[in-house]
Amino acid sequence: MDLRRIRYFTVLADTLHFGRAALRLNMAQPPLSHQIRVLEEELGARLFERNNRRVELTPAGQALLPEALALLAQAERVGAIAARVQRGELGELRIGLVNSAALTPLVTRLIHTYRQRWPGVHLRIEELTTHDQLAAMIDRRLDLALVRGATAPDLPPTLRTVRLLEDALVVALPPQHRLAGATGPLSARDLADDGFVMYPQESGTGVYDQIMALCRRAGFVPRVTQEARAVSTIVGLVAAGLGVALVPQALRSIEVNGVAYRPLREKEAKSAMWLVFRAGETSAQEQGFRDLAEAAVSLQDRARAPAPDPAKPVRRKRSSAP
Repeated sequence: MDLRRIRYFTVLADTLHFGRAALRLNMAQPPLSHQIRVLEEELGARLFERNNRRVELTPAGQALLPEALALLAQAERVGAIAARVQRGELGELRIGLVNSAALTPLVTRLIHTYRQRWPGVHLRIEELTTHDQLAAMIDRRLDLALVRGATAPDLPPTLRTVRLLEDALVVALPPQHRLAGATGPLSARDLADDGFVMYPQESGTGVYDQIMALCRRAGFVPRVTQEARAVSTIVGLVAAGLGVALVPQALRSIEVNGVAYRPLREKEAKSAMWLVFRAGETSAQEQGFRDLAEAAVSLQDRARAPAPDPAKPVRRKRSSAP
């Protein structure tokens, strides 16, 4: 059924005059009469009684009118919904994140701001390892991924990255550890005799490789006494005295049974978080999140930029005007 003819019918039912209806519809009267006849043939019912003096709705026309108005209203809503999805105001956004991301203020602010700005978009957030997130991005099971690693992950040409933040790795020490009361930064070498609570190697976390490389540069291979996949579990096992752990600085917010956190002296003891997105095929929902992320990164960069030295004279260009 042609919605255009349904609209012609409702306008004619409102005016009960072919001339006025044709004027409202911005068309000539003969084509309007023809379209009404076609609609009546499609429905198998006469909708109007017409003669030289008046036009009236038949019982079939009277019964059809409320349904026709509802049909046109529904069609308008469908069009509005499609337009809102296209603009990124509705729909779904699938985001993967490593389990430490939820403890990172920048990430939580991004998610909160996105929800505030586009409340009609359903956020489906999945906690996955870096390896699993990248596989899901390639298979199109995720739209965006938040992963950790000292450097950007090795990606196929279809994926790109933006570095969201960089934070230091710190040492989580059991309450009675010999170094728990230390005041200054520790060296990775200071931990050579300790057992480590670590992510499993197969978990595919960027932090695992970084910790192994850091310890090797310090002259030892860490002795892993316990493995755990969740960062909160790792901190809990440190509290239980099962070993020390190197964790992103954001995890200092986890206060468990007197676990002490100490900075590391090594400059390379840093972890970064990366936003992975699909290149060239960006939905409005994805673009909205990326725009927020890139704006946050730009704001961070400006905040870290050194302030101008007020004691240093400002050199002004000499004017070449006569």
